[in-house]
Amino acid sequence: MKRNFQAYIASKRGQFVEVILCIIVLLFQGCSKPLVTAKVSENILYISGTVGVDKKEAFNAVRWALKKRGYPIAFENEADGTLKTAWLAAKSDSHAFVLFGRYDLGVNGAYYQLDVHIESAEGKSKISIGSIVKSVISNLKSTGIEERRILSDAKDYLRISEPEITNIGLEE
Repeated sequence: MKRNFQAYIASKRGQFVEVILCIIVLLFQGCSKPLVTAKVSENILYISGTVGVDKKEAFNAVRWALKKRGYPIAFENEADGTLKTAWLAAKSDSHAFVLFGRYDLGVNGAYYQLDVHIESAEGKSKISIGSIVKSVISNLKSTGIEERRILSDAKDYLRISEPEITNIGLEE
């Protein structure tokens, strides 16, 4: 009987060691330090559009469009024509990374901030909107969807007169 018990214990020794190792790993896991920290992306793709108004009107239109879409404005300087939103969690379609030549959309734990620049040239204004991304994923890029929405809303806000529509398209 004693021999059977000793043989049983000897056969279970490997499982016992595995259980002890799992307990040790779980104990030290709670005290671990972060291994990776998020970095702000250096490559910002700006999406631009031109509107036929002065810089001040374009600035007001972009501010209205940002508020319409629910973006809190963190910084604005009307004289320089710059606006920045607060940092927001990336949406499922706002940012993606390229995987095997295709965009991989989805929740990725990143945060982004819209950066807007307005320049005036020859009675018109050029609106440039880009997305500054902070993420642990190194090649995360903006899909441009949010930037195009803001630009489109700003143009809609400025479209006072009836638009001229031809077979070529919309002329503003």
